[in-house]
Amino acid sequence: MNARTFLFGLCFSLLLPAQTLHARSVAEVAQSISVADQTENKARLAQFKADRDQQQSLFEQSAARLASAQQRQAELQLSFDENETRLAELQAELKQRTAQLGEVFGVVKQQANETQGMLLDSLVSAQYPGRADQLAFANQKRIPTVEEFKALWATMHHELSESGKVVSFQAPVVNVQGQVSTVDLVRVGNFQVLTHDGEYVRWQPSLAQLAVFEKQPDPFTVNQARQFIQGQESSLTIDPTRGQLLQLLGQMPSLKDRIHQGSYVGYFILFLGAIGLVIAVWRLLALFKTEFGVRAQLRQADALKQNNPLGRVLSKASQSDLNVEDLELRVDEAILQELPKLERGQSLIKLFAAVAPLLGLLGTVTGMIGTFQSITLFGTSDPKLMAGGISQALVTTVLGLIVAIPLLFSHNLLNTRSRRIIQILQQKSLALLADRRESQATGKQ
Repeated sequence: MNARTFLFGLCFSLLLPAQTLHARSVAEVAQSISVADQTENKARLAQFKADRDQQQSLFEQSAARLASAQQRQAELQLSFDENETRLAELQAELKQRTAQLGEVFGVVKQQANETQGMLLDSLVSAQYPGRADQLAFANQKRIPTVEEFKALWATMHHELSESGKVVSFQAPVVNVQGQVSTVDLVRVGNFQVLTHDGEYVRWQPSLAQLAVFEKQPDPFTVNQARQFIQGQESSLTIDPTRGQLLQLLGQMPSLKDRIHQGSYVGYFILFLGAIGLVIAVWRLLALFKTEFGVRAQLRQADALKQNNPLGRVLSKASQSDLNVEDLELRVDEAILQELPKLERGQSLIKLFAAVAPLLGLLGTVTGMIGTFQSITLFGTSDPKLMAGGISQALVTTVLGLIVAIPLLFSHNLLNTRSRRIIQILQQKSLALLADRRESQATGKQ
């Protein structure tokens, strides 16, 4: 036990100087770190105090400005209240002084406002732009001045006087291609503006510019306008609505447009009509020629000719070697041989006259189907779409009737002419047979 204690004491005595030395170095390092932290903390604390002092200074400055602004606001509010009171007093004084003039000023402003709108729509503004700016006081909350009163009177008088004049002037005009160019124009009062070529021009108030109508009136009206400008014509067709009727006229389809609306069915109907009319004219000329030959043969009954139906039939009936019964059969045969020549083409014309309305009905039905399909896709919110589709669908029916009616008249005319010739053939052949029967009866007696 003593030996063990001795050894432990010896080892502890050997280790004690080394541990004491290590602890001393650790304490020194810790003390140096603590001093550095204290220095840094003092610097940060000083910075925090400086920032606090700066923020306090800014806060005091803001508070001072706020107080100054509040004081200024109070002063302005007081001044505003005083001005409101003064304004009410002045308005009351003005109302008292003007008395009934207030109603006059109201009427003047109302008239100026109406005149301003009239000037914007007037064709005279195309020659004298900017006149409506003189009446800007109509939309201002103040009493019109004497000069503005005079401007209103002068503007109304100028508009009235210019509406009765026919004058020439130059102005920019937008043509059909959308190009703007300055051209010579003629203004007929407040109703119409024309170019020197007789083209009608419309005024666009929203754009404050002139534009040529996309579709001009008929050539007669345009030529009349051209002659009027040149001084060769005293009458002129005008649009009293200042272009609205002409604009609606431009939206109406022409005859060519109507035909194109009929599409392929319409083209085929017109093709049948053209063929039918050609056949009718050809057969009518042929019947006239045949009738002329028949009447010539009637005047020369003794000289039978083979260039007309009557001559050919009578030549058959003039054979003396046949009895009356055989001769009657031979005459009937000759007349029947002439019938196809006289009635040639009539059945075809009648067929075209019957088929044309049916084709028109077919085109109408197909057009209505397309219209109803459009209504299914786009609805019925636009009446113009439905009306336009129905109008286009009915075009083929109109074309069919237009073709059928002349063809029916042509067929009736041809049938009448051919029947007249056939009656002449029958009458003359029967007369010849009657003479032959009488001669045979006389010979037997």
